[in-house]
Amino acid sequence: MSSEEEYRKRSLDQQIDTDFAEIFFMAKEEYDIENNSEEEQKLHDLLTEFKFKLKKKCKEHFETED
Repeated sequence: MSSEEEYRKRSLDQQIDTDFAEIFFMAKEEYDIENNSEEEQKLHDLLTEFKFKLKKKCKEHFETED
């Protein structure tokens, strides 16, 4: 993998983390989810699961790219 491809991969990974953190806090505010609540944990778990699935798909894409 070239340095440009590696940079793109790292940038994408970082952007996914940043965007999911933003989504988490926006959703908490929008749906009035209290800190340290069961709802907050469910939201966190849901977003974490989706984030890892997305990262896996991205990683598979980079591994199969010619």
